[in-house]
Formats: sequence, C-alpha cells, structure tokens
Amino acid sequence: MRTTGKAALAAVAALSIGLTGCSGDKAGPGTGASAGASGATGTTGTGPSGGASTGASGTTSGTTGGGQGTVASCLVGSWKATSITGKLTGPVGGDFTGGGGTMLTIDSGGKTLVDFGAMQPVTFTFSVSGNAVKGSFSYGGKVNGAVKSPSGTTGTLEPSGSVDFTTLTVTVDLTAPVAQRVADKVSIAEFAGTGTANTGGAVDAQPILKKSQYECGSGTLKLSPPAGETDTGTWTFTKA
Repeated sequence: MRTTGKAALAAVAALSIGLTGCSGDKAGPGTGASAGASGATGTTGTGPSGGASTGASGTTSGTTGGGQGTVASCLVGSWKATSITGKLTGPVGGDFTGGGGTMLTIDSGGKTLVDFGAMQPVTFTFSVSGNAVKGSFSYGGKVNGAVKSPSGTTGTLEPSGSVDFTTLTVTVDLTAPVAQRVADKVSIAEFAGTGTANTGGAVDAQPILKKSQYECGSGTLKLSPPAGETDTGTWTFTKA
C-alpha cells in the first residue's frame, strides 16, 4: 500500500514523541547549489545552506548552469556503494549505516547518474525524550546531473548546472517504538521537510549529488559532508 507524505506524517505523529522539528536543518533537498524544501513542496523553508530555490518538479538549480563540468580523472567511472555511515547531531543523537548497492557513474565531462535501484536499506536509531526511535529507509529511482571538481585526488565536488530529482523516492519503515511503514516510495519532494525531521535527519533530501568533500584513490571513492556539516553521512564506493 502506497503511503503519501501526509499519511506518513500522521503515522509518525501518532507516536506522540515530538519528532517534528527535531532536525529542521535537514528540511531541504540539498546544500550549496541546491534547493530547500520550499520549492519542492510549496511550503516555506530553505535547505541547510540556503541554496537556490527549486520548482515543484524537484529539479534544483546549480550556480554555474550548462549541466557540464570538469572533474578529476580519478572520479571518472562507475562506482558501487559499499555503505553510507553517519552520526545524527543537534537535538537528537544517533547514527545510521547501510546503503550498499547504490550505483554512481561520472563521465569525463562531469555528467553524473545516481541509480538507487539496487540500494540496500539504511538503518537508523536515535532518541527523543528518552524514547528510542529505530527504523530503516531506502531510496528508489535515479538522479541525473553534472558535477565539477578540482584536478586532484581530494577536494570539493559540487553540482554544475541543474540536478534532476524528479524520479527519486524514499521508503521508510519504523521498528521502534512501533513497527510501521510510514512512507512507501514517496517522492523526495513530498517527503522533504517534516518527513526528514521525523527520521531524525537520517534521510537526506539530496543524497550523493550535492556539494561534498571527495577523496578518490586506487579503486575507492569517499564523499563526505562539507566542512561544518556532519549529519548527512559519508558514502564509500568501490570501482564497479
């Protein structure tokens, strides 16, 4: 049964543990050159870095335009995620891990495709007012865009041009304090904001294709949060 964003909110609110607003800084679908939840859902608010706004389609606007970038040679290729790991900070404390199987492809011109079709669930746990909240989520669909980076093996990777999140979905299952599916393949634009807050910020409304710190070596790639941002997790990939 497909659960809408509003129904998901109602299901979580029924737990009476005051999740809404616990992680408001995760409201928008992205950071830097991307957009907040305001454009994606028609409500007020911005992403954690106050990026450019986006339309209801879920396509975010980059700062350079054109959809073409220049990337370090070590980034080029097909990559398969082994995991995403992170700590939840702010009003809630917890962690999340999982996400293996996600595919990332970057060509020499910076054109990028993220395919979540084979993604394994990410489990999360945090505490609100002494109540343990546990669950898992997974993304579905694909994200298209372009990125740019310096030429070295480390540096800042960021979108170049527009990023298309229109087919990105999220499925969320709670296991504690109750077992319930609260979102079933809901579009990320519909889920962003209150939905991300209700997972303690574990669900990132702009996964992978956003401003990140990268580190690429022989057959490995890590994408970590920019300096000063710690709760969006670090993705680890190996060459596919």
